[in-house]
Amino acid sequence: MLTRIGRTAHGKPWDEAADAELRSRVEAGELLPAIAKAMGRTQEAVRSRANIMHVPVRSSLGRGRRALTQLPLVDETLEQ
Repeated sequence: MLTRIGRTAHGKPWDEAADAELRSRVEAGELLPAIAKAMGRTQEAVRSRANIMHVPVRSSLGRGRRALTQLPLVDETLEQ
């Protein structure tokens, strides 16, 4: 028999308490990996449920590839 490690809520349906916990963790600024680990669910499960609830959840602190292209270029040798 195979055992699933780290996913205590695997296959468990979402209830109102889990929805409330997800919403409060997102509002507190927690990131997707931390929320998934704390709730015993996969990141995919948490992201899917957040999408259903129309709650934007962040997976990282980064601003994304698009933001990097909009940063001004600075030549450090000119500033000295």
